[in-house]
Amino acid sequence: MNIAYILYPEVVISNKSNGIRSQAETWALDLRMLGHKVDLVNNWDNYDWKSYDIIHLFGCSGSWQDDVSRRLANINPNICFSPIIDPKPVSLEKISKVIKDKVRENFPVFRNIRAKKYPFIKQLYARTDCEFDYLSKVQGVDSMKIAKVPLSFTPALEEKIAENVELGREQFCLHISSLTQKRKNVISLIKAAQKYDFKLVLAGNMGTEKEFEVLKKAIGNNANIEVLGYISEEKKIELYKKAKVFALPSFYEGVGIVAVDAALMGCEIVVTDIPGPKEYYAGMASVVNPYNVDEIGLSIKERLNGVLVSQPKLSEYISKEFSPNRVVKLLIDSYRKLL
Repeated sequence: MNIAYILYPEVVISNKSNGIRSQAETWALDLRMLGHKVDLVNNWDNYDWKSYDIIHLFGCSGSWQDDVSRRLANINPNICFSPIIDPKPVSLEKISKVIKDKVRENFPVFRNIRAKKYPFIKQLYARTDCEFDYLSKVQGVDSMKIAKVPLSFTPALEEKIAENVELGREQFCLHISSLTQKRKNVISLIKAAQKYDFKLVLAGNMGTEKEFEVLKKAIGNNANIEVLGYISEEKKIELYKKAKVFALPSFYEGVGIVAVDAALMGCEIVVTDIPGPKEYYAGMASVVNPYNVDEIGLSIKERLNGVLVSQPKLSEYISKEFSPNRVVKLLIDSYRKLL
């Protein structure tokens, strides 16, 4: 197949740290390894849109994909869209009564609350049952128009899965993210580490000096909290192999692939109790209220102390269910059905 991938415009701000870009790049890599041609569309190049079997858009739902799909549909109607929907708290007072009732009944938290049926898009993609239900039950999309394809773990990890993942772990909790993004809830992790006296290692983008000052102030002089900042892929793998626990108690999150990768590499997982991310662990992760510091802290301590243990069974489950090979086959099947 000849396929074009188009990213939403704002992706240029966050560059490589953007999860949506990462998803598209991973799928493109896996498709190319199976002999398919995938163009990552660049606004400065020229394209023969009629030549593509599939044109796949990725990004947060908004006016951009309406404009692009409407104009493309006259040239090539085989348009797909991955409308990345990260659950987050919303104000029910700010949405219509019809949608409000549906959200109250089925979806406790969501962003991008709007009725939208995507008239110029042939197929939409959901990464979780939660996203599938949201698209069909809240946005009113025909369920036959939605394909569920989960994210795979990072392909580069396939040959690096730690042997004896339950052994040789160090007593610390790891967290990797854009550390100063409020939705990642790093402040609550810091408070939990202080209150329950466990070692916390924070890695990832530290933002601007002004943004990081908030975290720095929260950490104070606590020696049990270490901030590494941005790290290489090699260092990330090293940490995955060492850490006893990986925690991702986000206020809102679509999947959180860093936690999936950490689970594959042998970490015990503590993840946010919002729709979507917890689906990836089949009940083998500790699920916590992101607004409750005590719940976060106690769950991490239980995992650190071996009160709850899910490895190596969790690693084996992730390796089987979310392998790049399995996921790309689901993706190809969905494209072929569309054609």
